[in-house]
Amino acid sequence: MFYERKVTSFDELMRAVRVLDEDSGVRLVGEARGRKCLVFVTRSGPKFTMMTYSVKAGTGTPGRRLGAMEFDGAGALGEALRKAAPRRILAYVY
Repeated sequence: MFYERKVTSFDELMRAVRVLDEDSGVRLVGEARGRKCLVFVTRSGPKFTMMTYSVKAGTGTPGRRLGAMEFDGAGALGEALRKAAPRRILAYVY
């Protein structure tokens, strides 16, 4: 069964990130280079990976990968997420 939970505040997002399992993740609507993008966060042990994708026109699905970064902790990841979603937070934890 597939389960995801909507998150609409940065504090709630960071609480969810800190307790991510290795088979869980976060999908976030963000902004890159002035355009809408999708940001995916996963965890492997103590490290987090953040991947950013363009959004395909008309479908809203991930397009070309714009970048991938790895972080040693939730604090550094949080700073990058603030830049990726500087305005309203719309994320889903799965």
